[in-house]
Order: sequence, then C-alpha cells, then structure tokens
Amino acid sequence: MGRVWRAADDMLDRTVAVKEIRIDGRAPDDPEDARTRRERTLREARATARIDHLNVVRVYDVVDDGERLWIVMELVTGRSLERITAEDGPLHPGEAARIGLGLVAALRQVHERGVLHRDIKPGNVLIEAPGQRVVLTDFGIAAIQDAKALTMVGMLVGSPDYMAPERVSGRPQGPPSDLWSLGATLAAALSGRSPFSRGTTLATLHAVLYEEPEIPAAAGPLHPLLTALLAKDPQARPALDALEAALRPIAHPEPVPTVTLPRPAPRPTHPQPHPGPHRRPEPPPPPRPPGPGPWWHRRRTALAAAAGVAAVGAVVAAVLVTATSGSPRDDDGDRAGGGGGGPSPTVTATVEGTYRPPSLPPGARQEAGGYAWDPPEGWRRDVRTGAEVHYTSPDGAQELVAKSSLARGDLMETWRTSEENARQGRDYRKIRLEETTFRGGPAVVWEYTFTLEGVAWHARLLGFNVDGKSYQVNTWYQPGIEEQALATYEDVKKSFTVL
Repeated sequence: MGRVWRAADDMLDRTVAVKEIRIDGRAPDDPEDARTRRERTLREARATARIDHLNVVRVYDVVDDGERLWIVMELVTGRSLERITAEDGPLHPGEAARIGLGLVAALRQVHERGVLHRDIKPGNVLIEAPGQRVVLTDFGIAAIQDAKALTMVGMLVGSPDYMAPERVSGRPQGPPSDLWSLGATLAAALSGRSPFSRGTTLATLHAVLYEEPEIPAAAGPLHPLLTALLAKDPQARPALDALEAALRPIAHPEPVPTVTLPRPAPRPTHPQPHPGPHRRPEPPPPPRPPGPGPWWHRRRTALAAAAGVAAVGAVVAAVLVTATSGSPRDDDGDRAGGGGGGPSPTVTATVEGTYRPPSLPPGARQEAGGYAWDPPEGWRRDVRTGAEVHYTSPDGAQELVAKSSLARGDLMETWRTSEENARQGRDYRKIRLEETTFRGGPAVVWEYTFTLEGVAWHARLLGFNVDGKSYQVNTWYQPGIEEQALATYEDVKKSFTVL
C-alpha cells in the first residue's frame, strides 16, 4: 500500500518521515474511483495535519504527484508495539493500559475532527524512547479505507486481525470501529498475537465475524474491558471517556498496600499457637511496566488476624521502582544509600571464557529474584512472588523486604510520582526522597512516616539498578525500636548480593 522513507527537509533543516501512497483506482478503467480516493485521502490527511497532540504523529505536508501521494510526517525515534512484543515479549497489564491511555488520547483528538484511523494495530503504534511517548501513526493508509472496501472484488484494505466486524462485512463504520481495533491491539500486546489471528486470512475473517475473542490469560484486570471492546455490536463497546476511566486505575493505580496491626509477642507463661501470616505496610509492585514499567503499580488488599483481632489495611505509600540507569558495584558506605563496608558482588575471571559466580556472604540465602541476602534468624518468611520476599520480626515491630524486577523508566521520576500519590495516606509525612549511591552506583532513597490504627511507623526504601534489572531493599519499623531496627537493616543491606 505504501512505503516509508527517512528523508531530510532541506528547507527547515530537519529529519522527517515520508510516506509514499499509491492512489490507483481499484478498477483500471475507473478513473472516477481513483479521483475520489485521492480527494478522500487528501482531505483526511489535511484533517490529521491540524491535530497537534503528543500522541498523534505530526503531519507536516502532503504532496500530490499524480498516481502517488507523499505525506511528510514527524520522524518518531523508537520501536513499534509490534516490534517490542516480538523482541521483549508480552507486556504486563499495567504497561498495556498505559499504552491504551495514550491511544485513547490520540483517538479523542482524531475523532473530534471527523477522522477515523481505520488501521490501528501494533505496527502502527510507536513507543518513542527515552520518554516512552505513545504515538499513533500511519493515517495515510487509514485514509484509503472506506465503507465499500471489502465489497470490492479481491481487495482487502487493512489488517484482518485488527479489523472490526462491521468493516469486514461492509456495514457502516464509526468511532467504535477504531475502538475494536484498539482492543485487539491491547490484547496482542499482552500475548504477542491478535485474539482473532488464525492460520489463513479467510479463517481470521471468520473469527472476527463469528467467533469469540481469545482473551489472553495474562490480561488480568484488563479482561472485562477487552471483552467489551471486542463486542460484535458496535453500540456495546465503551465510549472513549468510559474507556479512559477504566484504564487509568490499571495504568496508574494509587500505591495502596495493606497493613495489619502488629501481632503482640506471646507471653512466656501463656504460650500461644503460631498465628497465620500477616502483612506489614508494603510497597506494591511497579507500573511494569512494563514498562513498561514504565511505570505500573498494583493495589493490594488483604485481611489478617492478629491475637484474635481483625486488622484492616490503610493507605501507605511506597513503590517497587523500575528504572534503566546505574550498575551498583563497589560499596561506598554513604548513609542514604546504606551499604556500609559489607562485601560487594564480584565476578572473577578464571581461565579464558569462564567466570566464578559472585561470592556470597556467609549464611546468605539465594532468592528466585536473582539476588541473595542474609535476613535475621528466627524471623517469619513470607514469599509474595518469586522476586519479592518479606521477613517479619517475632514481635511484629519490623519488616524487611527485598524485590527485583525489570528496569524500566527513570528511577527517580518513578519514585517521585509514587511519592506524590502517597500524600493521600493517613498521617503520611515525607522525610526525604533523594538520589544517593549504593556500592558505587546511582540509587534512590525514600524515607517517610505514617500512622496506622494509632500506631506510628517509619519506612525507609532503597532502590537501584544492575544490568537491566531493578532491585529494592526496604524496611518499615515502629519508631520505638529505631536504633535496633536500623542496625538490622544496615546488616541486611550489606549482605544483599546481585547474582
């Protein structure tokens, strides 16, 4: 249908993208069809050029050259969503929701100007680095499509895997048709393929028209939303405002971990049976991100019993941060980053082509998240995920947490956003949020206090990146044991080793 060229604008001294589009009529002896299609493409391309929005590719000019149109556009430096999923694997629901919000913002601008994109698919969604801007592109191809496209002999315009059923059957189209394609695109971001993709074009078109979508199991909280977007009836699909309202809490949820009142230590003269696990204030997972990251937090909810009294969670702010910079190595012993004079992970060459694994501190325990540490003996262990492990002191007055995830986004910016959201927490008070170092590399420390059911808590979080992964070593404790709690925390940080 067309080719995209990287070109130089000599007049304005800038690099641009130039889309070459053929406007030949579908029937060689029908010049009226070619003329109509040229006018339609020019009109819609001009309408798109009037859209000045962060999430829409900017169109600078349209050149009519007989059988071809040349659309001069902004050159977006980044990868398409299709390429990202092919190279990096499927996205997390939070990351997919963040991209969905960018596309919703783009479609709102496009639809308000009476334009339909008509070809939303992963290949036409660009993610610009380093800011992770979501950009909807390829309006030139979209303008070729019209309501009669599939009633013309042998001509299929667009991608069947992402084409709304009303478009396939030749029925009237409108904004809900773009929303169908958006739903199929988000589903593909979660699984790597369209929910209607089949072995042949005919089988794919049959699936679009008559079969229920194959929503990926990884959709999680996006499952009901994707089901609604992929409804066969256009009127049953959510509008843009409703879609945005549903995506936002998934893409940027409030960091609301759950906490329980500390369990009193058993009295020596009245031994108690060991109660079930309970939770301390904890940072939720990140916006993945995904990235993304980028980028994603989860809302955690839980109830736990302690000494026969049910305790409810409260709003506490914290974050499992993902970022892309820094490779902590040697310990510098600064106060904010911690680390003291403990051992640092080293990789020592032996014979050429072989290496020794990092040396671990005595007693260190290796975790599935790709790190090892030496938590205190006698503390209760609670594995939340393979990469997130908690240890709680016997009296319930302190908890230690270690986590890892893919590094996505800017480390400090992610923590700053979470700190802003945390201000809604009960009696939240920030002590500091600042850049620091940990073992010679960049890190971020976040320290704050909060109150839960009348009990004061103090939190200290440390995050840093190593070789594309993000790590955290955190603690929260009751202020009455601060000296002992910080000493325990420093020992654990000294033992933390990236494998």
